Amino acid sequence: MNSIFLRIYAGMLLAVLLVGTFSYGMVQLINGYRSDVYRERMAHGTFYLMAKGLQRQGSATEREARRELLSRLLGAEILLQPEDQVELTYRERLDLEQGLVVMRLNQAESFADIFYQLPGEPVYIQTRMDKVSEQQARATALLLLDELAQYPLSEWDTEFARISKRFGYPLARVPMDTLRLDGEQRQRLARREVVLVLDEGATRARSSVMVYAPIGNTGEVLVLGPLALFDWMPLEMSVLVGVLGLSAMGLATYFLVRPLQTRLRKLDAAVRQLGSGNLDARADVSGPDAIGQLGLTFNGMTEHIRRLIESQREMTRAVSHELRTPVARLRFGLEMLADCDAADERRSKLDELDGDIEQLDELIDEILTFARLEEGTPTIDFKPVDMHDLFGQIQRQIDPIKGDLILRDITDWSQWDEEARLAEGEERYLHRILQNLVTNALRYARQEITLCYRVQQGMAVMEVGDDGPGIPENERERIFKPFARLDKSRHRASGGYGLGLSIVQRIVEWHGGRIEVGSSEQGGALFRVSWPREQRAGHVLGEQR
Repeated sequence: MNSIFLRIYAGMLLAVLLVGTFSYGMVQLINGYRSDVYRERMAHGTFYLMAKGLQRQGSATEREARRELLSRLLGAEILLQPEDQVELTYRERLDLEQGLVVMRLNQAESFADIFYQLPGEPVYIQTRMDKVSEQQARATALLLLDELAQYPLSEWDTEFARISKRFGYPLARVPMDTLRLDGEQRQRLARREVVLVLDEGATRARSSVMVYAPIGNTGEVLVLGPLALFDWMPLEMSVLVGVLGLSAMGLATYFLVRPLQTRLRKLDAAVRQLGSGNLDARADVSGPDAIGQLGLTFNGMTEHIRRLIESQREMTRAVSHELRTPVARLRFGLEMLADCDAADERRSKLDELDGDIEQLDELIDEILTFARLEEGTPTIDFKPVDMHDLFGQIQRQIDPIKGDLILRDITDWSQWDEEARLAEGEERYLHRILQNLVTNALRYARQEITLCYRVQQGMAVMEVGDDGPGIPENERERIFKPFARLDKSRHRASGGYGLGLSIVQRIVEWHGGRIEVGSSEQGGALFRVSWPREQRAGHVLGEQR
């Protein structure tokens, strides 16, 4: 995935899915616990009153009658189970011993088994409910009134406060005339009926139920509630989930962006080092994305700048050395010319000076050519080049200057059709390669120079060999350096400035190829140039090194 946008987008999408899944699971887990606590808290007061009523019965018959009465009030079968007949977990027994209500939810069949221990007795109240209805609310109110009836009126306030602590919702006793009820609801209270009022809020979480039950002839009404419905997403949980979600997304974003930021910092540090003059600075930001490509381009650029500067320094030293000899000869020639009186001698000295000036022109031309090639890799227009025609051109151009040397093309062109003779490249550059190699061979060949062309494993190959002294293996790399010559003592005899092979090497690299030096069959040097016969759009010099 090379696109930074796609990488970050995919990472963020994955992070959203993971955070969403985690948040949903966390909400479900927390709400599972909250709903259990909510149900047990809402049921605790009712079962406490049931247990108190059962324990007031003096005999087993009375207790059984009370049990049946409770079953009718709640609309569910109430059982009294001995401790040894109920299978409970350790945690459930511990909760029951502490006076708590235990609920076992069966989500598949939509019912709940509820257990409560009679205080101080090894007996459990057990019932199964499949829904919470208006009947249970009325039963709770009646049980509370029945419990208060067991005490003198003077003790009601104390007992009412004690009982209220057992309920998970508010309990109150208020005068009937202070209630905000409609006429029908007041008439029902006058008939000693229990009234349920649903207070519907803007959302389900804000809705609640109020239960009103008249307290005898006291003029007071027992008020249970508000009994709030279970809120699956309270504000506190919403805030918590939001904060955790944003924190997780921030963390995910940090881990997604941090590698990119680190690589950009490395690239910035490399740029700063290069700006301060450190040509060995490299950006270690490898990767298939845009930053990795930028790093490769920067490293290639740095290498190219370093090579250009080194080449410039080397050229400056070499040029100063190469210019010293012809300039010294010119100065000496001018001094000699001043002492010449005869016209013939003066003419001879002028011819020698003219030769030195021509040599300077040739040197400057070679230097300018090499400098132009060192400026950078040009955009090469690769086109099919007929190698047979190219070899013919070189032979015709070299023929006037080869003297007694034999220039022989040993390629059997008769076996090549017109298509097979084609190789892609820039014709003027391929011509310069072959011309420089042949010119170099002319300086050192004794009798013969051979040319050969062939195609090998998709590579176009041309060879130039001679029967000269050859090139030692330990010197074959050095000859491609600018102004390098193996035998300086024979420079004047052979000519040349040591730039021809450097120019050849640079052009070969542009074509995505390589140049090798070996020994020819005649015992001299053999230069072999190979490059892809079918080229791609272009070559970057930094990639070839």
